[in-house]
Amino acid sequence: MDGNKDEALRCVRIAEEAIAAGNKARATKFIKIAQRLNQNLQVNELLAACERLDSGSSASSTQEKGVGETRNEAGKEKLGQGLNGERSYTEEHVQLIRQVKRNKDYYAILGVEKTCSVEEIRKAYRKLSLKVHPDKNKAPGSEEAFKIVSKAFKCLSDVNSRGQYDQTGLVEEFEYNQQHDVRRRRRRRTGNDMFDDDFDPDEIFRAFFGQSDMFRTGQVYRTRGTGGLHREEVQHGGLNIMLLIQILPFLVILLLAYLPFTEPDYALHKNYNYQIPKTTERHGVEFFVKSPRFDESYPLGSSARAKIEDSVIKDYKNVLVHYCRVELQRRHWNKKMSTPHCDKLNALEVA
Repeated sequence: MDGNKDEALRCVRIAEEAIAAGNKARATKFIKIAQRLNQNLQVNELLAACERLDSGSSASSTQEKGVGETRNEAGKEKLGQGLNGERSYTEEHVQLIRQVKRNKDYYAILGVEKTCSVEEIRKAYRKLSLKVHPDKNKAPGSEEAFKIVSKAFKCLSDVNSRGQYDQTGLVEEFEYNQQHDVRRRRRRRTGNDMFDDDFDPDEIFRAFFGQSDMFRTGQVYRTRGTGGLHREEVQHGGLNIMLLIQILPFLVILLLAYLPFTEPDYALHKNYNYQIPKTTERHGVEFFVKSPRFDESYPLGSSARAKIEDSVIKDYKNVLVHYCRVELQRRHWNKKMSTPHCDKLNALEVA
C-alpha cells in the first residue's frame, strides 16, 4: 500500500508539471492514474486547474495579473502546497525555473560572459545548481532545469567541448552534433566520454560538491538517459519489471546448474574461496589462491607460474585503468579530489 501511495504522489507531480505546461490531456491522464493507485487522494484542485486550462484569454490575463501583483513578495509567499503539506515552492522558484528553460544559450543559462574563465563558470554552476536542484526547488520543471544547468556546466567547463560550442553558438545545433557522434564515441572511448551516452546530472553534482546526500532525507528516484523522460505508466511497466527482477535469480541458478564451468586459479581480492595470499615476482602485486598446493602446480620460475603472474598483473592494471578514468573525470569537476588509483597505475608503469 505504501508503494502505491508513493507512485500516486509521483503521478500527481507529473500532472502538476503538465498543468504548468498547459498540457490538459497529459495532466488528466496522470490524475486518473493517481486516483486508481490511491482512492483517498484529494485531487479536486488539480481537476479544477485542468478545467481552467480551457478557459478564455480573460482568465489567462487575470492569472497573469495576479502573478504580477505578487511578484514583489517572491520568495516569501508559498504558491504551491501539495498533499498533506509536503511540497511547497515560491514565486522566486517558479521564475528561476522559467528563466533557465527559456534561455537557449549556455552562457546565458549560467549567467556568465563568453570571455569568462573556467573558475567563473564553476562559481556560477555552484550557485545556480543549488537553487534549481529538485530536492530543494519543488517547482514544476525543476528536474529539467537542473539537467539543463548541468549540461551547460559540463560543456563550458571542458576546453574542447566549449570550443565546439563557441563555433556553433546554438544549444540545439551543438546537442544535435553531440548526439550524431554517439556511434563514433562508442567505437573510440576516451576518459571524457564516460557520461556522454548516459548523462546523469546528479553525478556531476556529487563529484562537484563531494556529497551524495546534500538535500534529501529519503530515497529519490530520478530518470537517467538521453531523453530526460519522467516515469510514465507506473502501474503497468513497474509491475512487469518487478516480476522480472523476482524471477531472475531463479533463472540464473537454473542456468548455472546446467552449464559446465571452471573457477579461476586466482582472485585479486580475498574472499571466502580464495584465502591464501601470494605475490607476483614482478611489481609485487598481491593476489589470492584457494589451493594449498598452488606452488606445487605452478612452481616458482616455471613458465606456467610466469603465465599466471602475467595474467594477474594484466587484470590488476585493467582495474587501475578503469578507476583512474573515473577519478580523472571527477577531478575535472573538482580539482581537490585525489586520484589514488592513477598514482598506483603510474607507479606500476614506472616499475
